[in-house]
This record gives sequence, structure tokens and C-alpha cells, in this order.
Amino acid sequence: MTWVRVLTQRDLDELQTLLAKDDEKRAEWEYKLYRDNIIISVPVIPWNSKTKKPDPSMRYMTKFLRVVPTPGGPFQLEYMRHTGQWWPMFEAKGDIKAIAKFIDEDPYGNCKPYD
Repeated sequence: MTWVRVLTQRDLDELQTLLAKDDEKRAEWEYKLYRDNIIISVPVIPWNSKTKKPDPSMRYMTKFLRVVPTPGGPFQLEYMRHTGQWWPMFEAKGDIKAIAKFIDEDPYGNCKPYD
């Protein structure tokens, strides 16, 4: 039998605090605990074809990153691909501080939200 540590509200609060403390854009991210995973959604402001400008009134949140428990983890980071599927970032494993550090450093550019 393999034991897996699940994510809790305390983990979510810690991740949100670590990521949003010095970054105004990350303060707008939405963090939710869903089925033992942390789902991070980011705001998207779509282009209005009539005005030919971004339209804040059409703003919506889209799923962007998630932290999942893993056997031998404790956690792993995944990002939402353009195909609508979650894709693991194999180098981003560890505790919440390690995950937050990986998102901060973002060596591949996958943790930067859409502008």
C-alpha cells in the first residue's frame, strides 16, 4: 500500500501567500482546493472584435496550474495545455515551498499567465 499526503486548506493558503506576496498579477489569481488538488485559475481579458481592444467586461477565469499529490512526492505541479489536458512538470516536485519557488523561477515559461 502506498500512502499519499493530500493537499489541505493550509497548503492552499501557504501557496497563495508565497506567490502573491510581491506580485500584483498573482494576487488576482484564484486558488481553489478541489478533490485534494489545488487549482490555480488566472484572469483572461478577451479581445473585443467590435472595438478592436481588450474588453475587461468580458473577463473570465481559466484553469492554468494545479498542484497534485503524488506517490513519493509529496506534490507535483501540472499546467493546462492548449489541448485542455493537464500536463505534468516533472521537475516541479516537492513541498509547497518548492512548488512556489518553481513557479517563481519558471525556467520553461509555462507558469506565466496570458497577458
